[in-house]
Amino acid sequence: MRRLAALSREDVISASQVEQQLGRASPGDADGFTGGGLGEAIEHHLALYFASHGDALPPDGLYERILAEIEPPLLRAAMAAARGNQLRAARLLGLNRNTLRKKLSDHDIDPASTRRTGPLPR
Repeated sequence: MRRLAALSREDVISASQVEQQLGRASPGDADGFTGGGLGEAIEHHLALYFASHGDALPPDGLYERILAEIEPPLLRAAMAAARGNQLRAARLLGLNRNTLRKKLSDHDIDPASTRRTGPLPR
């Protein structure tokens, strides 16, 4: 939807535009990317981002914007994998527990909402 909103010149995005976009991309194929791991996906996304600005540079603060986009889902995934156990999630991420708590607070992530059922990962 973000891609459609950014690329569409229309004021309203039609159902046919959504269907067309969904038909073009398969799961894990965002923006036409069919490459390997996370690093390659990020490089692809950044290349598209820089290209969208033409010859100009994007606004300053790119590093913080990227971290702000990536960090919350990473924190939620680690907390879910650790079934809400902050100490275990902090170890998983290689962080101090207090650092994890601050990051959860900074991103308004409720630790209790990240618990999942099932066995802990090894």
